[in-house]
Amino acid sequence: MSAITASVPQTNKTVGSWKQAQPLLEQWRRDLVEVDVMLKQPWAIGPVSTDSASGEPIDGNGKTENRFRGQIIYFTDADVTVRRPSAEILVLGNYEIAAMSDGKNRFELA
Repeated sequence: MSAITASVPQTNKTVGSWKQAQPLLEQWRRDLVEVDVMLKQPWAIGPVSTDSASGEPIDGNGKTENRFRGQIIYFTDADVTVRRPSAEILVLGNYEIAAMSDGKNRFELA
């Protein structure tokens, strides 16, 4: 099981499960805070032209990112739904997320 480290300005707190990190996620969701999301592996984010037969990028240069900003709009025990500034909606499994931060508070999967 991965440990999640939640750091608050005055203290550092280790959270033992994703469920224990949910109060921070709920606060960010409720306050519509824009957070930095760091992924464990790069992900194809944004429109990429693909060949309809193979599903491969046409130009071969599909843009991948492992860090982006967005607002949390929904979360469960298994995933987090994030709205990017471009209005794209991403559903990320919690196993894909390395860390999230609003600049003051942060949690990190160890």
